[in-house]
Amino acid sequence: MRKKIGWLSLLLLLILGTSLSLTVGTIPLTFGDLVRVFQHTATAGQQLIVFDFRFPRLIVSILAGMGLAVSGYLFQTITHNDLADPGILGINAGAGLTVLLYLGFFATGENSLYLPLIACVGSFIATGLVYYFGRQAERITPNRLLLAGVAVNAGISALTLIGTIQVSRDNYQFVTAWLAGTIWGTTQEHVWLLLPWLICLLPLILLKGRSLEILEFGDDIAVGLGIKLKRTQLFFLICAVCLAAVSVSIAGSISFIGLIAPHIARQLTGRKNNQTLVMAAVIGGILLLFSDILARVILPDGEMAAGIIVSLIGAPYFIFQLMKKS
Repeated sequence: MRKKIGWLSLLLLLILGTSLSLTVGTIPLTFGDLVRVFQHTATAGQQLIVFDFRFPRLIVSILAGMGLAVSGYLFQTITHNDLADPGILGINAGAGLTVLLYLGFFATGENSLYLPLIACVGSFIATGLVYYFGRQAERITPNRLLLAGVAVNAGISALTLIGTIQVSRDNYQFVTAWLAGTIWGTTQEHVWLLLPWLICLLPLILLKGRSLEILEFGDDIAVGLGIKLKRTQLFFLICAVCLAAVSVSIAGSISFIGLIAPHIARQLTGRKNNQTLVMAAVIGGILLLFSDILARVILPDGEMAAGIIVSLIGAPYFIFQLMKKS
């Protein structure tokens, strides 16, 4: 019963968030205007606003939130640590540094075709450093990995801030907005840059969902049940890094969604399985969608970065979970 109520609530929130995302903004639209837009009886300006600006931004918000949530779910399962998150483990910082170098010295903010691949390179470098400093006796140690992630995150973030000094004024504004978590990818091109990664990786993860569920019982039990531990962990680790990297490359450096969404999903389902994974993805998309909506309306002039809204929610939640585990 709790699962059905949870899915129904998420569906209603998704419908509400979709309506608000398409109507809220510098030029507000009414629900009647929105209906006329989809009936193709609205003005050319209203159709332009909805189809060319707000609808792509809506899709990017949902897809990026889903990618970050699934990435956090995978990291928490692999490391056996409920506090693991792509942002905390330095994945976002690694992507941010390579995006900064690419935009600052090789491209401009509008040339975004290679951003997902560039972000993946930085994320894999950061992951390699975290794994190297966080491993113990060739095995993943949750607490050591978390501490290594915090250290690598701090170091890469410092390098990123130093690197912003060297970029041009236009790229500096773009990079600082990206680092704050501004959803800058708001065109159909950005949707198609992000969508194929999710379409390819999510089904693969669900197909191996049984292995992911067994990993939850611990490494020793997983090996005893016939799971090839290192190969399975490496597969899920690559998927988690790719999902986080491509999501932040389009949506900006956003943390804590990978922490919050899996926790809420587990509370609604009571266990970890494919249904929990899918629910975590939906919750992540909804969280980022509503954060983006709040970011648009919270200031009288202009808008705030969605990443700031997520952090205002996620930071206290992280501290609460940390105290709870202690």
